[in-house]
Amino acid sequence: MRSLLDSVHRNVIAVQERLVPLLEGRPRLAYVGGHGFQNLGDDALFEAARQVLDGFHVATFRFPAREMRLARLGLSGSRYFQQFILGGGTFINPYGLPVARTALRQGLPAWTLGTGVGSAGFNMKPRPELLEWRELLRDFRAVGVRGPLSKATLDALNVPRVEVIGDLALVFAREASEPPALPRRFAVNTMLSPPGEKEGYPDERLDGLARAVQHFLAQGWEPVFVAMHDWDALCLRRLAATVGREGAVIHEPKTAEAYMRLVGPCTLTLTVRLHAAVLSCCAGTPPLMLGYREKCLDFMASLGLEAWHVDLSSPEQDIFSRALALAEQADGLRATILARAQERRRSIQEYVHTLLSPP
Repeated sequence: MRSLLDSVHRNVIAVQERLVPLLEGRPRLAYVGGHGFQNLGDDALFEAARQVLDGFHVATFRFPAREMRLARLGLSGSRYFQQFILGGGTFINPYGLPVARTALRQGLPAWTLGTGVGSAGFNMKPRPELLEWRELLRDFRAVGVRGPLSKATLDALNVPRVEVIGDLALVFAREASEPPALPRRFAVNTMLSPPGEKEGYPDERLDGLARAVQHFLAQGWEPVFVAMHDWDALCLRRLAATVGREGAVIHEPKTAEAYMRLVGPCTLTLTVRLHAAVLSCCAGTPPLMLGYREKCLDFMASLGLEAWHVDLSSPEQDIFSRALALAEQADGLRATILARAQERRRSIQEYVHTLLSPP
């Protein structure tokens, strides 16, 4: 009985949320993303979507059965939405299939917005099956993806009109970077594979990260521990204890701007989470990306930063030595990284403007 009441309550809220922009006469877009689950990366992507889609009501389009019910009330489908957007982060994989199919069946014009192709992360194998996307994406108006690896994967499937526009969160690229603070600071983000995760990496693979943190501490640098999710906070407390910083503050910013305020004055960022690297680039702070899925290299390659990607599945790639190398070059990279992020921001804005402009 309780579950039934909860379901009815959620449906009532969904109807109310859809009625408000309809009654206001605002144009409406359906958007697919992973936001709403206390993951700063996914929430920042939705924030970026609303910013770049300014002037439109951006509604979450997530559950096919609910969307079919709402369509019968005129609150979903082509009677309600002008277009459907498959957004960020990595949704061209089995996760995104049901909602994409639903939108196309409802007759919505569809396009992607900086979407990644392949594994979304833990609980999905590194090379998921993508064949069903070939026919779906041929019916999309445009296919703008995160990076060159995403494009190459879709090119191999013979998907037409694929272009690299960049990760959607690059919309937040600042106009200017801050000079590195003195004494030096460095941002750290990490996460370990969840318990029982079959597709993760061994915890000891991050030993080089702990060594790098200890090295910078010995140089008098101050760490800024930044969590993108509750799980990160637990992992960062463990890392802080390992390097002798028990009781260190674990920052848990809730917005992209709050994150950039923390990392903007840092000399560099050491991170496992993809969007900790993306938002660091938006602030002009060079990241060392500790990649646990291909999506991480996909992003770094989109900005020409492959040299600062360490593949956690390749033990021969040493985190410690790459962190020290980045520290030596970081100051000289700031302007270049920010300029490349700004260029991607412009490409996203131009792509959106073209697709939303009247024919």
